[in-house]
Amino acid sequence: MDKPKERRLIPSEGEALVAHNLKIMRKAARLSQDDVAERMRRLGFKFHQTQIAKIENGTRSIPFDEVIGLAKALNLPAEYFMTQAVANPDDPHYELQEAGFRLQDLEKEWRAAQDLADAAKRRLEEAEREYDEIAERLGVDVTPTGDEVMFYPAPNSPEDPLRNDTGTPAAE
Repeated sequence: MDKPKERRLIPSEGEALVAHNLKIMRKAARLSQDDVAERMRRLGFKFHQTQIAKIENGTRSIPFDEVIGLAKALNLPAEYFMTQAVANPDDPHYELQEAGFRLQDLEKEWRAAQDLADAAKRRLEEAEREYDEIAERLGVDVTPTGDEVMFYPAPNSPEDPLRNDTGTPAAE
């Protein structure tokens, strides 16, 4: 006679820790269970909101690769799920923990904005070099006077030193 399949009614200590931390961190990030499931789907997991609910209430086991996926979905290090329990909303440290998560998110946002600013500065410097090379090739002096930055005037504008002033407008 075959032995009946063993069923776990109580999650293991590690899974219970992950479930607890998932629920707290998801709420701290102001994400719904459906939001987390959608993020998991974008990471290649076949997830639905009900799976998140079952993980959080301890009725579904969670493999290690899904723990890593959940960490990525919440933009948190995986260790946050597995090392120690995070504070509950009724814990006095919950507010500090939530502020820490917001701070972490804003630091990432700031770094991304800084990267964009650095890239824009490099493009600006390249455009300035190109401008100077063209001005030099055309023999136009674009040396700024004082602190102001001077750019070559628009073609055929009254300030354009190469404009043909024949009394008639330039042909288009």
